[in-house]
Amino acid sequence: MRKLVLLLLLCVFSLPILAQRKPNFNTIDRKANLYKNSYKNDYSASFTYGILAFKGELKETTENQSTIQTITINKRIRKGLSLSTRVSFGELYGQGILNDWDFDITSNYKFNNSFSAYSLLMKRQINNQKSSVRFNTAIGLGVISSKVNSIPDNSILPTYYSNFNTLFIPITLDFEYFFTSHFGITIGSELNYFFSDMIDYAAEFIDEVQIKNLTKMDVFTGFTAGICIKLE
Repeated sequence: MRKLVLLLLLCVFSLPILAQRKPNFNTIDRKANLYKNSYKNDYSASFTYGILAFKGELKETTENQSTIQTITINKRIRKGLSLSTRVSFGELYGQGILNDWDFDITSNYKFNNSFSAYSLLMKRQINNQKSSVRFNTAIGLGVISSKVNSIPDNSILPTYYSNFNTLFIPITLDFEYFFTSHFGITIGSELNYFFSDMIDYAAEFIDEVQIKNLTKMDVFTGFTAGICIKLE
């Protein structure tokens, strides 16, 4: 019994010593050029801002610029391959000529869509793994939550509005350049396909003839820029 107690005490007092050894080991790893390969860190993140172009029924530009802000967190799962989680917030604007089904009046409609989007993507580095500049492509699946208003120029017609969610497919292409061990810049482009033609709400009030000519999937493209960081 005494031997068992002594063994337990020895284990308890040994734990702090073992705990102190791990940071020393990590420090040695860092000194051994831990950041030489840009994918050594398992986690990285980026914060970007960009402009958008909507491709749907109401695709003409307005005086307002469509914009997007995105936060992305990447988790390396193997060399050159990462799993990315993206959260985006933005505003879409557009306009176009449509005929209202209920009133049989043609008018120019302007819409704005305040949205938040969440997506999961598989990201692959497509150039040399040891390069300080990384070119990446990614594809995934996400959901967008929209609050959309469609406003006609003709005051006789009502304003249409709706809140809805729909799935979308995000496709991205970007490059990253790390000018320090932890910080860099990123510039990219994106293409988003939606499983809905309601992003501009045009399908809700147009006639059957126009419905046949609707795009089955609304699309918006974007160009973004921002900062990227490596997380330990």
